[in-house]
Amino acid sequence: MLLLVAVTMKMSKKFKSEEELPDCVISYIFSKLCLKDLVKTSVLSKRWLHEWRSRIDLNFDLHNMFDYNTLQELPQNLPVPLLKTFQSEFATRMDRFMLKHRGDMIRSLRVDFPLGNQHSDVIDKMIFKGIAKGVERIELLFSYQNNSDFEIEPYKFVFELLSLDDSLTYLHLQKCHLVAPINLSGFNNLRTLVLHLVVVKQDLLQGMLSSCIHLVDFTLNDCEFNSDLKIISPKLFNLNIVNCGVEIGREKNIDIFASNLSSIEYSCNGREVHSMNIKADMLSKFSYRGREISQHIGFSGLKNVTTIVFDGLHECISDDIVPHLFSECLQLEDVTFKNCWMICRMKIISPKLRRLSIIDCCYDGMSPYRMSIDALNLSSFEYSGYTRVFSVNAPRLSKVFWNATTREETPFAIHPYESLLYIENLTMIMSTSQVEKLTEILQWLLIISKNFL
Repeated sequence: MLLLVAVTMKMSKKFKSEEELPDCVISYIFSKLCLKDLVKTSVLSKRWLHEWRSRIDLNFDLHNMFDYNTLQELPQNLPVPLLKTFQSEFATRMDRFMLKHRGDMIRSLRVDFPLGNQHSDVIDKMIFKGIAKGVERIELLFSYQNNSDFEIEPYKFVFELLSLDDSLTYLHLQKCHLVAPINLSGFNNLRTLVLHLVVVKQDLLQGMLSSCIHLVDFTLNDCEFNSDLKIISPKLFNLNIVNCGVEIGREKNIDIFASNLSSIEYSCNGREVHSMNIKADMLSKFSYRGREISQHIGFSGLKNVTTIVFDGLHECISDDIVPHLFSECLQLEDVTFKNCWMICRMKIISPKLRRLSIIDCCYDGMSPYRMSIDALNLSSFEYSGYTRVFSVNAPRLSKVFWNATTREETPFAIHPYESLLYIENLTMIMSTSQVEKLTEILQWLLIISKNFL
């Protein structure tokens, strides 16, 4: 703030007073100040006395509401009485600021502080005023982790608050309790919905999705499902179901029906995973992180996918996953296997594959003994691990990244397959003991390439 004020005072010398500063300069200065500094500007000029009350992007967090320049979040070991004091003071300051806001428009509201349902009156009034002034973006981030058993009763988000709003396009709710809606007309123009640390019920989910007729991006992050989920949304484009666990012995199903869906990201933070039934003919990108997949997802639902990422599969992808994947998903162009189990050998046959990454895939510390790749359009290949026998048929391969350093105490070997003759970009990570062997291979390739030319 001091720097901006100094710049302002310097610029004001070119004018008769700060009253003549251009509106664009004033607007720029105010856009860079946090809320507590905005209030302080009222003593600098009569013109600025009410300027701060017209800010359109309101961000209520620890830094903006208190005089803390380096502390970004509350400490986990904060005593409960002190936490309650912080909460009370934060809510009071936020309420006062909203009461004094005089602008005709509020574009965004963001609260990043562990408020709970005891502050519902303040939060409701803030939301209601934002809606009355055409708010487009609302973020309520109320999560807080502490080292005690103290629990903050989640704020009850009542969807009827949005019933009179047609401007809201982005809604992010964290650590909130969703109250079953009666009127969801306020979701008509919502395009992005993020639910984080929220209990999700099927009837509530169905009501939201049926009302969000223009929803494009939907995220469920670390949410709790008490039942099977059915996601039906004709215009949904991106779907993220991440960090969502399943209790052991209580299998849950996720049915996805979205004709316009382009991307799915799924990750599970437990030993069990969800079974998924996917009906999305436009799906082109699928990312999956979990221990199992073969018995839980039918690859026929991914038949038009062009990009796939598998991370952390604890079932043999060599025998169970890869053969079905490349035989049913015929449009694949970009495939990544990361931290997956591979045993003995791996065979990949794909006419359209362009990029292939196999990163740290092994079983019990051992990489597969044999790897065979037949991909006529493959142009980029990334590999991390040790494989004794390589067979590669990829005449268009031009870029290779190879991490040959492993914990296996075996000599370095990279088979001098003919596809290396066309490589334009070769990057390798290796130990010093591997350099001599690599030099021999490169010399061999040089001789072969000269004879070939």
